[in-house]
Amino acid sequence: MAGTASSGIFSLAFVDAARGIAVGGDSKEPGRAGGLAALTTDGGRTWRRPSGRPLGGYRSAVAYVPGTQGRTVVAVGPTGSDISLDGGENWKPLGTKGFHSAGFASPAAG
Repeated sequence: MAGTASSGIFSLAFVDAARGIAVGGDSKEPGRAGGLAALTTDGGRTWRRPSGRPLGGYRSAVAYVPGTQGRTVVAVGPTGSDISLDGGENWKPLGTKGFHSAGFASPAAG
């Protein structure tokens, strides 16, 4: 993920010591999609782009949903939120209301 004064990685989350996700984008172009997430399976030593449908735009926060073995991930930003049910490979929109942080106490409380 390229970085400038207004772009790059804005949030990291790890489900365990090996598996994690990074999200971001460009805060000056929040609606621009593509290349806004990266996944790791080796504790952050290497990262790769997800293989499926990308996030809907700049996302400022990401969180794993507990109790889903790292399969369910939610990313939020000023132009909306997205959910992945496959560990961050594919994303689908949840809505267009903007948020700047994300967290879950349980699968039913976020």
